[in-house]
Amino acid sequence: MPDGYGGSIPWGNDIWRVDIAAGYRFTPHAQLKLQYSFQKETSGPGDDNHLIAAQFTLRF
Repeated sequence: MPDGYGGSIPWGNDIWRVDIAAGYRFTPHAQLKLQYSFQKETSGPGDDNHLIAAQFTLRF
């Protein structure tokens, strides 16, 4: 990103992310989804993020 003086500054830290999810439909009206996300930041050691999520959906 331009800094206004002819140079540039980084927009933010470099990151990469991996997501994996699985779902199961019990009936035409009910389903469950499980997800895991891992995010790696380059700003320093120990800046990794782990996320585990679950979603249950009912349709009516």
